[in-house]
Amino acid sequence: MTIKKVGFIGLGAMGTPMTKFLLKAGYDVKGYDVEKKRVSALAKLGLKPAKSAREAAKGRELVMMSLPNWDIVEAVVEGKDGISGVLRKGQIVMDCTTVPPSATRAMAQRMEKKGVHWMDVPVSGAANQAKLGNMVFMVGGKKTIFNRIKPVLDQVGKKTVYAGKSGDAAMLKLVVNHTLFLNQAAAVEGLTLGLKAGLDAEVVWDTLISGAAGSDVIKARGQDMLAGDFKPKGALWISIKDLTLALDSAKELGVMLPMGGLYKQFMLGAHHRGWDNKDATVVMRLYEELAGGVKRKAGKK
Repeated sequence: MTIKKVGFIGLGAMGTPMTKFLLKAGYDVKGYDVEKKRVSALAKLGLKPAKSAREAAKGRELVMMSLPNWDIVEAVVEGKDGISGVLRKGQIVMDCTTVPPSATRAMAQRMEKKGVHWMDVPVSGAANQAKLGNMVFMVGGKKTIFNRIKPVLDQVGKKTVYAGKSGDAAMLKLVVNHTLFLNQAAAVEGLTLGLKAGLDAEVVWDTLISGAAGSDVIKARGQDMLAGDFKPKGALWISIKDLTLALDSAKELGVMLPMGGLYKQFMLGAHHRGWDNKDATVVMRLYEELAGGVKRKAGKK
């Protein structure tokens, strides 16, 4: 059965662009966010405003959520006035939040008792990529339900991957993020070295993205890092939360992630300096301090 009616809860940096793509594709979308101005902005594009998460979920074939963390997900679903009270047999709930695999797996089991299909569907891609539809969706849950929601996700992102049973997509997202953070650490160290040595920043960036050391991190954020521009594309506080989830899962599985643990300490150092709302690459400032400072040439970015 083709999905036509979608409820969307959480219209932030990721939820807003995702909703825009759904509306553009012709879906009937009813949305809710605690920030009313986000709802109002999307209402001008055809979103049906909801006064609560419950209202956004009621009667919708598919309910999508993009929220900051698991505590908020639980509150929205099972807290006072949570959507669990209006969910009906056959409805699909798709959680795009980065969450603990064990927690989302347990939620899926609880929802199954109600006849509701709970799918963990985290996203690989920052807010800027979301605006371009350049995201990868990882899906965990029943394969039959994956087949139903894939056409919806294909309207929003560039690729949709079936990870496996409930919780597998949440785990895959942590694997992706952990690898991303270590790529970020390599970029921070290399770029700091280049600046300290007095190399031309533009030449450093162009050479890196053209060769074997290139990465999406350097391509998307390298010029900003070299210019000392840390406006958030992926906020530090979110990165700390995500890396902590990866390290916690590694502990449960008995896996050593020493490099991830070390990089988290640098992230926490940036956190304690009050840089939570800057881009996660602001860790580079700490490296620059340890290097005794670096010189940037005016006009280079």
